[in-house]
Amino acid sequence: MTAGKDRSPCARCAEALGRSCCQPGPGERLATLTATDVERIQTVTGWRWKRFLEHEPLEAEEALAYEARRPGYRGYFRATTVRWGLRAERGACVFLGKDGCALSPATRPTACLLYPFEPGEHGWTLAVERSGSVELAAQSGEPRCLAAEEARSRGALLRGFTIDREGLTALIDRLRAEVQAHPQPVGFVKSREGRSVPDAADRARSVRLPRARLR
Repeated sequence: MTAGKDRSPCARCAEALGRSCCQPGPGERLATLTATDVERIQTVTGWRWKRFLEHEPLEAEEALAYEARRPGYRGYFRATTVRWGLRAERGACVFLGKDGCALSPATRPTACLLYPFEPGEHGWTLAVERSGSVELAAQSGEPRCLAAEEARSRGALLRGFTIDREGLTALIDRLRAEVQAHPQPVGFVKSREGRSVPDAADRARSVRLPRARLR
């Protein structure tokens, strides 16, 4: 295996920061899924949805607050107050293997393809806080992205994920279209029970650590 920065930030993330975005900490959730994501994954893998999907019932106020915090998901809860998310087992996404994600880019959830970016009120923003250095990020114990810590500009961060502004805009438009089509079929939605837990991106936003600005 190639050493150092010759490897991509995603390949080095868990090693440098202690865990990656595919390894949620206690009380954290993985990516939010749409019905389109679920159908795509089922078609390619042949898995039943219960193998990779979990339901997080929310109170009505929590659902409204979620959409307010995350503009890309506005309309997600218009027919349900249940958030669909990737399932974690033994501290990692069920699709995380020894060589990374077992799903091809064409099959992965749109939220995963977007990360660490997500729609903002205008354009895009980061879905995770920045600590300002790799060392501080590793010490924080909070969800962090190695690529975001290493990049010194927005352009450099985009290049680190081999995507340009047009490609990112296309993914954001795709997410919004999938959100507006969610949920189909509604048979996936279970009765509401239990309490909600913030997902990783929401938990990261709640931590007010010093942030290095991307220009």
